[in-house]
Amino acid sequence: MRIWGSVLCALLAVTVAGCAPKVRTDVNRFPSTSLPTNLEGKTFVFMPTDKQQGSLEYESHAAAIATFLEKQGLHRTNDEKTADDAVAFSYGQSGGRTETHSSPLYGQTGGGTSYTSGTGYAYGSGGTAYGSYSGTTYTQPTYGVVGTSTETRTVYTRFLDAEIYDMRRSVVENKLIRVWEGKSMSSGTSSSFAPVSKCMIRAVFENLRKAGSEQVDAQVDQC
Repeated sequence: MRIWGSVLCALLAVTVAGCAPKVRTDVNRFPSTSLPTNLEGKTFVFMPTDKQQGSLEYESHAAAIATFLEKQGLHRTNDEKTADDAVAFSYGQSGGRTETHSSPLYGQTGGGTSYTSGTGYAYGSGGTAYGSYSGTTYTQPTYGVVGTSTETRTVYTRFLDAEIYDMRRSVVENKLIRVWEGKSMSSGTSSSFAPVSKCMIRAVFENLRKAGSEQVDAQVDQC
């Protein structure tokens, strides 16, 4: 039993030491055919809603998004009248849901060292005789499932939705012309969007032109 427990502890130590919290993001991107092939030199401005105006959290997420857009040639500006494009995004989390998970517990199921002792009696014409005995036996230990562990946790769904609009065409045509759209979602025990925001933003904006759906895994300390 001690050997088995030592093995489990060693494996657990390696696992914990080598793994940071991971965020799995489900991403959907929809780039329009009118999205310019070359974004170099084009400018963009953020379009916050009335509720987002003045929010420090919103500005923090906007700065993170701007970092990825600038890597692809765009330049952020605060001048709405001269910006080539406009970026709008929303984010948040849903109410939690309870999940219950069961996992097997492993341990020694048999074998090992056993100890026996007792007193023996003998009866005869001369009376009764008795004596004590003791001994140990050893058989190869066996291991397997010895029980079940049940864990209950609350899981939250976090989301990020974003759009890019061609502002110059929008002015000419007198309506918003959307040239890119991205949606993402992740689930986890964090009840706030902020702790996983960098990973989710990276998942959506790092490959701006990549259309379709995919799952993106990232460790929090690498986002």
